[in-house]
Amino acid sequence: MSTHHRMFHGRAALPTVLTTLPILLAPLLALGACNGSNGTGSTSGGATGQTRTLSFQLASQEIVESSGTTQIRIDVSSAFDGPVTLPFTVSGTATENDDFTIDSSPLTIAAGQTTAVIDLTLVDDDEFEGAETLTIGLLPPSFGTLTNVTEFTATIHDHELGGPLDGLTQDELDAFHRGKVQFERRFQPSEGLGPFYNATSCAACHSHPISGGASQVYRNFFLATYFVGTIANQGGAIGPGLSKIVPSYGTGPNHSSAVFALDGGRPAIPEMFNGEPVITAQRNAIPIFGTGLFEFISDATIKSNEDINDLNGDGISGRANTTLDGMAIGRFGVKAQVNNVELFTRGPLQNQMGITTDPLLGSGGIISLGAAAQEGSDPNQATLDDDGHNDPEMLPNELADLIAFTRFLGPPLPKTMDDAALHGKSLFTDLRCAACHIPELPSSRGPVRAYTDLLLHDMGPDLADNFIFGDVGDTTQEFRTQPLWGISDVGPYLHDGRAGTLSEAILLHGGEAQLSRNAFTGLSAEDQADLIHFLESL
Repeated sequence: MSTHHRMFHGRAALPTVLTTLPILLAPLLALGACNGSNGTGSTSGGATGQTRTLSFQLASQEIVESSGTTQIRIDVSSAFDGPVTLPFTVSGTATENDDFTIDSSPLTIAAGQTTAVIDLTLVDDDEFEGAETLTIGLLPPSFGTLTNVTEFTATIHDHELGGPLDGLTQDELDAFHRGKVQFERRFQPSEGLGPFYNATSCAACHSHPISGGASQVYRNFFLATYFVGTIANQGGAIGPGLSKIVPSYGTGPNHSSAVFALDGGRPAIPEMFNGEPVITAQRNAIPIFGTGLFEFISDATIKSNEDINDLNGDGISGRANTTLDGMAIGRFGVKAQVNNVELFTRGPLQNQMGITTDPLLGSGGIISLGAAAQEGSDPNQATLDDDGHNDPEMLPNELADLIAFTRFLGPPLPKTMDDAALHGKSLFTDLRCAACHIPELPSSRGPVRAYTDLLLHDMGPDLADNFIFGDVGDTTQEFRTQPLWGISDVGPYLHDGRAGTLSEAILLHGGEAQLSRNAFTGLSAEDQADLIHFLESL
């Protein structure tokens, strides 16, 4: 892709080199007062003794190629008495006409206006181009003194929801597309499906609104285990399953004597197992868009946000979950019980579909520290079953591609925020929602804007599922802070899908989030709507 640069009013075009990193601060453009102070000798356009500033409302924005026309807004500190023309340059790796069209320069700001917009229309094509940039730079206006040039940078993405990360190599992109085929592959009994299983494909649960997403409540699955004496002393699987995940299909006491069945239903879960009480919980599949980026967030970053003993007295005491005697920090799963994508893929393959695999990287794929495991698995061990089919039931190259799909699945892109969403963003901070839903975490691939801290937080007794995962002790009331990016596309909400709307999800928060929840209920209906509108823009 060639760098494109356009400048108006006869000025010579100079080549520029642009980065895809967003501009952090929007510089201001100061305009001098009239009576000759503008350097042009003109007294039209301004009011005596006043200085005006212009700035883009946003310094940067991420836009999907298929989004059509975006209005790029310029705010003026106070209105002019007469019309003012504002020339601008357009530059970047995106190419005009091939990738976008834009309003012609100069922009005219009419008398009395305090805002102006530049219309940017993107061209949606089938060519994969990765992220491209477009920068608009303001030049000195017809009235006023320019003290600093304001710039706006748009990063244009090929992918819509469910597409690949930007910046992949051709080999990575090819693996992503092959992996999507594996993700949507419906396994057959002849390929090792079952005999105990809940779904025939990954996409059967992660399908809303597209492959990689969440699921409706009817797709919920059950967990079950028993405890001895106290709920903190939990056992393992009950019945024929290999894990705490309860299979809906297949009958029999164990794999070797199981009867495969295509007809199933919610199994009857006993109240007692070997004389001990049984506890159960439901899970709603969580979306995996962009979660491969969590592998690039270091342990140090995650632990830097811990406050296990609430030393700052704010009522929030997040902690990282660990596995294998505390040697690895979790990032994935409802309770952050899994360290990396390989383990997050291999565990459900067996627990949900009965598909066995051999390790690829094993402990060599652990992020930052020792090793982590899907509940009941070892990263260096093959998963096995005794169903009459040769193990592994998924070939290594197929598993590698499936892992590549999850690892390279792009994150949801934020929508353009209007005034209501920007107000909601301010409320989100004021209510201290951002204390747990941290807007971005640094990573070796740049900022990950997922609105999570990847820590466990006590959410109170009403949300407790009574299950313990990991090495950090009692997690019966604790859950990983769920990422909020793309939240409007992946309802229902919470770990078991009990909340049908974002407002319901907020009202069900308790424990460490109780004060924020109470503050939300104290807002006016309009303010509550603005906060929800902000969440819907993420």
